[in-house]
Order: sequence, then C-alpha cells, then structure tokens
Amino acid sequence: MANTRQILLRRNAAANISKVTGTMETISAVRYRQYYNQWAEGVAFYDTLAQLAYLMVTAQTKIPHPLMDAPKSKVNALIVIGSDRGLCGAYNTDIFRQIDTHLKMAKRFGRELKIYAKGRKVIAYLEQQGVEPAHIYDEFQEVPSTEQANDIGDFFMDEYTQGNIGRLGIVYNRFFSPASQKAQTLTVLPIVDLIDDLTTRATVIWPWELDFEDFELSPSPESIFETLAKMIIRTSVLGCFLEAAVSEHLARVVCMRSASDNADDMIKDLTKEYNRARQGQITVELLDIVAGVEAAK
Repeated sequence: MANTRQILLRRNAAANISKVTGTMETISAVRYRQYYNQWAEGVAFYDTLAQLAYLMVTAQTKIPHPLMDAPKSKVNALIVIGSDRGLCGAYNTDIFRQIDTHLKMAKRFGRELKIYAKGRKVIAYLEQQGVEPAHIYDEFQEVPSTEQANDIGDFFMDEYTQGNIGRLGIVYNRFFSPASQKAQTLTVLPIVDLIDDLTTRATVIWPWELDFEDFELSPSPESIFETLAKMIIRTSVLGCFLEAAVSEHLARVVCMRSASDNADDMIKDLTKEYNRARQGQITVELLDIVAGVEAAK
C-alpha cells in the first residue's frame, strides 16, 4: 500500500485537475449560452429565407442568375471550421474525417480542392497531411462579425460567377439541438443545393401548394432574387460559424463535466485510501508503544 505522503500528493493533483476542468466547464457554458441564444434567435429568419427561396427556384418561369448556372470549373472550394483548443471530445476528429473524405473524392474525380481553414487544430492536421490551405481565417476568434461574414460570402460568390470555382462547401459541426450535433458538409454553391438543404430542414409555415406565380412582386423577380441569393449565402456562412461555436463549447462542457466527475470520484477513493493508510500507521505506532512499555517492565 502507498504511504500517506504519496496518497496526499495524488489527491492534491486530482483536486487541482478538478479545479481546472471546473473552470473550463464554466467558461464554455457561458459562451455556449451566448452563442445558443444567437442561434435560436436566427432560426425563424433562416426558415423564412428558405421558404421564400424555395418558391422562387421552383417557379414555372426560370429566373436567370449566375449563381443558378451550372458549375463552370473543376475547382472545389472548402471552408473547414475547427477549434483552436482541444479538450472537446471527438469534435475535431469528426471534422478530420470529413477532410479525408473530400481529399479522396477530389483525387478520385480529378478535381482540385482548395481548403480555407479556421482553427489551429485544422491547420495542424492539414500540415500533417501535406495540404497547404488556400487561406487561413485568423482575423476573428470563433464567430466572424456580420461584415466579415459578408466579405467571405461575397468573395466566394465572385469566385463562382467568374468561373474560378465550381462548388463551395463548408465543413463544420452542425447544431441540431442540445442533444444532437453532427459534423457534415453544407453545399453553399451552387445555390440550388443550398436552398434544397435549407428547405428540407426549415419549419413549414406556408402551405406548400402555393406557387411563386401566386404572388405579385415589385421590383422584378430577378432583382429580388439577386438580393435574396446574397442574403442566403451570407447568412449561411455566418450561421455555419455560429453553429460550429455552439457545438464546440457544448462538447467541451460535456467533456469537462465528465472529467470533473471522474476527478471527484478519484478524490473520494484516495481519501478512503489515505484514511486506511493513516489508521494503519497509527495502529503500528500504538503497538510499538505497547511493546516498549511491556519491555520496560
């Protein structure tokens, strides 16, 4: 059995770990709540955009727009959103699996893949794979501002309309609910794929038997779709970063809570072990005293 000093050192180490994990859990819990509130406030807005876009792209008269055209390039762009820090379970590991799949598919179909990275963990993984990112988003910490998200969306819209890229996908951990998050790829361009994704996860408000032709529009549908397309892409980019941040902090809260519980259990076990060891020492000392008294008689 370990002596009492060794047990005390192990118990103190476990107590220090518990303090650290508890602090990290508290910080991530606060940030999770902040990002979650932002996400919840935007759900209805995203759903309304999806429903309006659905009516426009399913119109009997096709609306001409460059973002609706078929891809003109074999270059695929991919925004990968990971974390700057670890201790969040399989959060980054799931992202890495998505990266591997895209690299294999690009090689198989003869496509060039440009990766735009966010997060030190993703950057380090790309370096291990020998992949140099086309750009690293280091001008913001976790979630870009509205202006920064607009700039990112506008950049890729210009790249698509100019024929420099044929597709744009965002790899991130999608937040469905506090009980469900999953790493996946959201296709942003061509915009029809994005609208299809948004529509299938939108809350149904309007009766789907309505057609686009049932509405009288001013200005023209082309002008409205121009603004709507930009709005959908910009908000989708911002939404992906926001959902990734919500999922990351929730994953860290769960992991740190589990680590704190394990540390507390270890402290209880070590305390029991210490008490037994200390009791054994006291018993030995008492026996030595009694033996000494008997010998002195």
